[in-house]
Amino acid sequence: MFREERGSALLLVLFMVLIFSILGLAVLSASIGGATRTETKQKDVQSLHLAEKALNEAAAYIMSDFESQDGVNIDEVQNRLDDITVKLNGRATSTLLDHDVGAARGKIHSIEFKENKKEDSSLNYKITIDAEATVNNVTRLLTQDIILDTFPDSLKYAMGSEGTVLINGSPYIIGDIYAGEALKVKNEAEYLYLGTPLYQSTKFPKLEGSVYVQKNASGDGLNAYYCETVSATVSQTSPQCDTLENVGNSNSGYKSISEEEGEGVKTIKEVLTSTDPANIHVKDQSKFAGIEVNEAFVDKMVQAIGKDIADPDGQRMKVKTALASRDSLTDLSPWMEIIDPLDEVAPDPANAPKYAAYEAKKSSLISLFSSELENTIMYNGNLTIDGGEVFSKLLYKESVKNPVPVNLNKSSWFIVNGDLTIKNTNIDKGTLDIKANILVTGNLSIHNTVNMDSTIYTLGKTEIVDASILGLKGLDGEEKELVLISKGAIDIYRVNSFLDIKEPFQYDSKSPGNKPVETHGANPPILKAFFYTDSDATIYGVGSVFWVYGGFFAKGNLTVNAIRGNATGGVESIKMDDQTQVTSENQSRLIIDYNSKIFENQKVGLPRVSKVGLTVGKKKQVTEFK
Repeated sequence: MFREERGSALLLVLFMVLIFSILGLAVLSASIGGATRTETKQKDVQSLHLAEKALNEAAAYIMSDFESQDGVNIDEVQNRLDDITVKLNGRATSTLLDHDVGAARGKIHSIEFKENKKEDSSLNYKITIDAEATVNNVTRLLTQDIILDTFPDSLKYAMGSEGTVLINGSPYIIGDIYAGEALKVKNEAEYLYLGTPLYQSTKFPKLEGSVYVQKNASGDGLNAYYCETVSATVSQTSPQCDTLENVGNSNSGYKSISEEEGEGVKTIKEVLTSTDPANIHVKDQSKFAGIEVNEAFVDKMVQAIGKDIADPDGQRMKVKTALASRDSLTDLSPWMEIIDPLDEVAPDPANAPKYAAYEAKKSSLISLFSSELENTIMYNGNLTIDGGEVFSKLLYKESVKNPVPVNLNKSSWFIVNGDLTIKNTNIDKGTLDIKANILVTGNLSIHNTVNMDSTIYTLGKTEIVDASILGLKGLDGEEKELVLISKGAIDIYRVNSFLDIKEPFQYDSKSPGNKPVETHGANPPILKAFFYTDSDATIYGVGSVFWVYGGFFAKGNLTVNAIRGNATGGVESIKMDDQTQVTSENQSRLIIDYNSKIFENQKVGLPRVSKVGLTVGKKKQVTEFK
């Protein structure tokens, strides 16, 4: 028997209507949702762009503020950043960076900065900018870092020059090299002996680090050249490689250093016998932050007498005017103690008043130079610190020499209004210790063994003769160093003359600043110093053993000459070990081991930069601000 089937068609129709209704609602919902998502995405993009615009304007404002300055005093960076923060943070940003477009609003949320100590112990500032933007209740948060480097680039290299670096022979460089115009390398050392210029072929130099050079004029190669001589066992009277001026001529013997390996060419890896094939970099000279010695000297004079917050520009002009004439520096007497020099010859004791005044002055100076000083003092005349009865040493208290934190507006300096000579005449009786930041308006000369923790600026020239500059130990037990910044040339000669290298040079790559291994007792002493000159410079490691833990930088051209092994004075030339047999760079007579600890040890005394280094990081989207 068949069941009744009437009404089944109606159910089927109703079911189909339901299905199509659901499908229709789904399509309608998708359409509405798509439109909503499109609108939300549009708001999201608009808010993102608005936040980016706020970041861009803030970054542009900061960079414009620093780049508009002809030189930046590192002691004033904190104050400058404080001012920027006040202008850009919070309500103060409304006239600069807030944007209102209907229901859209973008603004700087916050600007924060902090000092960063880098691995090499130098410092920079990290400025973090947070921006937010809202478009119809859609909010996006962005953050961006700007790195502001306030230390001069000149102090960041083991060796370098804003001009041409000419490396003759085989020095050993532990650290980086910078060549502002050109780099020229040859395996032939030059030296002067008994008035005769001589030339000795040797090994190519050795570099443990990177070299920074320029692109050549055509832009398709490096402004770096080399010349390879034929080995000679004795010194020659004529160079096998022509002089610096002939580089580029077809007969000069110099060839371009290649960026890529190939037959008949040498790469920087081969010329500097480096183990790193990627140790050459191009650094635009226009981005190099150098040292302005005259302006740095004025900065430190202002710091020495105490910055006039009410009229800093007027005070700076007064200091510049006073420095234009040595006699005018006494006009600054209200802000520092001024000491007149002691007569070179004692008066006749028969002249009781004059002799009594002389003895009183002498007694006062003995007391002064045997004490730990605290305040800025100017010695108004030529001064010789010799370790003797009167000028026994020059020491400032540790809390004054290396204050923590640094006072941005005031620090204590010893000023010599004349020439300064540091000469230890009592080596057998004891050491000569110098712990002070010093400004010298005249010339500077250093002789014999001196222990130093000091930054010295001199507006004249510098002479270092038969000197052993050792590091003075601080309260932490670590040896410090000398940072010497000279407006004039630095002449260094007869340093460890004809002394033998008993033990190969070694350094600890894991120690802060690549500190030399303390196993050199039998060797000539290592100079603990960083040298900077505003002039040309030539240094030798041929007859002398010139080992430096610090660095050497010249604003002009820098020429380096070195051989390996031991050397003695001969009749017509220097007699030296067979240069083909001395294979170890650790026995070079000129070694520069870069000491990055100078940034930490000499922070108060370090100079201003001609332009601040600014690096803008990538923008990052975050869910919330830190």
